[in-house]
Amino acid sequence: MRIVGEIPHSTYKITLFQMNNKFSLQFEDGEQSQIYKIPDVAYLKNFNDIKQMVDGAFLNEIDKIFILMGTAKKNAVGHIVKRSIENEFDNII
Repeated sequence: MRIVGEIPHSTYKITLFQMNNKFSLQFEDGEQSQIYKIPDVAYLKNFNDIKQMVDGAFLNEIDKIFILMGTAKKNAVGHIVKRSIENEFDNII
């Protein structure tokens, strides 16, 4: 897998990868990442074509998914912490 290029963004690190003539577009926010495999279609053949795909509407959807991912992780960690605290003390009858 090789890096084809990066798309500048104020919040995310956006990287385009290529492997075996197929592209993957990765968004990272520091703690989480989303990867989108790009279909092999005639109008998405190079970095500039795929860069045009990363517009405001697509980035809004990326934002929503990162929020959902963060909430899911927070809830999962919260459940573990709660169970640990509950098991920390002996039951007194």
